[in-house]
Amino acid sequence: MNGHLSNIAIADICDAVLTLPAPALVGIDGRSGAGKTTLANALAARLEAAGRRVSTVEVEAYIGGWGALVDDIGKLARMASELSQRGSTLATPWDWAREHWAEPLRIPRAGQADVVILVGCGSTSASVRPHLDLTVWLEADAELRLKRVQARDPYNWSEHWPGWAAQEEALLAEFPSNEKATFTLLSEA
Repeated sequence: MNGHLSNIAIADICDAVLTLPAPALVGIDGRSGAGKTTLANALAARLEAAGRRVSTVEVEAYIGGWGALVDDIGKLARMASELSQRGSTLATPWDWAREHWAEPLRIPRAGQADVVILVGCGSTSASVRPHLDLTVWLEADAELRLKRVQARDPYNWSEHWPGWAAQEEALLAEFPSNEKATFTLLSEA
């Protein structure tokens, strides 16, 4: 087992990704604390063991603060389009500590990637999905997700939780990523 995710499910996703032409774009979506980054890391490790060059992109690194998930998801769509067409993109990350935009970065950081994993809330939303080759939705109950976030992050963002959750719901109302995923996994304790 890989913590709260089945190694069988991860192997199935890996097998599907290995059939895709490069650069393959994979979106791993779900609400905060569902286990998206854990899955992305496990999937990347399996793909690398199979000889693929993998780049993982954390969606939240390119969202301009707590209230900008819905507004900035278009930036992710542009990134996904460029990654799909050219295999690379320039993107400007958000400095969460200083609360301003940082210097643009090249993705992937070095060379080309066979697989790019977009991981984070909104990574399979309506504007991003047309550029993706495979999508994964992680589901977990709200209490478990909140416990994970509190254990994971070194700061308390409970005041932002309701607003962020409302933005997640707004993206799902626009496009039901949770119902349209290639793979849907239940993430448990």
